Amino acid sequence: PPARPFLAEVGTDPGRLRIAFSAEPLFGDTTHPDCREAVADAARLLASLGHHVEEARPSFHKTALRRAYLAVVAVNTARGIAHAGEVMNRRPTAASFEPATWLLGLIGRRMSAERYQAAIETLHLYGRKVAAFFTEHDVFLTPTLAKPPLAIGALALKTADAAAIQALRAAPLAKLLDTALDKMSAEAFEATSNTMLFNQTGQPAMSVPLFWNAAGLPIGSQLVARYGDEATLLRLAAQLEQARPWYDRRPPDYRG
Repeated sequence: PPARPFLAEVGTDPGRLRIAFSAEPLFGDTTHPDCREAVADAARLLASLGHHVEEARPSFHKTALRRAYLAVVAVNTARGIAHAGEVMNRRPTAASFEPATWLLGLIGRRMSAERYQAAIETLHLYGRKVAAFFTEHDVFLTPTLAKPPLAIGALALKTADAAAIQALRAAPLAKLLDTALDKMSAEAFEATSNTMLFNQTGQPAMSVPLFWNAAGLPIGSQLVARYGDEATLLRLAAQLEQARPWYDRRPPDYRG
């Protein structure tokens, strides 16, 4: 439990923190130059505030965690669809859900308990490995996204993707899992490759808009602390905002 109300942490000196940083994508394959520059800029600012800053990152098996993530999300989606049917007192149908949601639910309903348990064990394993990383570092800095903010509608399902999802419904479970991972998740993992690890392992994380690109868009810097240590992040956020205020900055209406 927190030692005191979180509001009390705002404005409290965070002390000299051991901060690791990396601009390399955790789950994707590339990081946009704007996002790399945002991390480099944040690292310089943190060093100027007296923190110890060095390049380092936790080690984990990317493919294993991606598949474990998909398995857990699929089973939870299946349960969510079933619960919606219970609440509305009618049988759920594909027409009531977005195609990708329905496909994930289909995967979840077909998954064995053994495979689901294996996914949970994988998450627990890497949760412990990431926790070990935070015995040597107080905070980990990455780009929040691996790309600048996307235009509204950029992640909408394409016609070809929707057709592929329809075809996948008749495939065997193994085919569903592996192909869905590649077809449905690749683009999303490319954009949000740095946030998922901490959803999986339980570390608190925050995004701060310290850097703005040439288009006037905020490029978030993600700062992650050890499990249960939200207080450090709140103290650090207050220190960063005091050093580089962002309250009065607004991005343009971004519709591509």
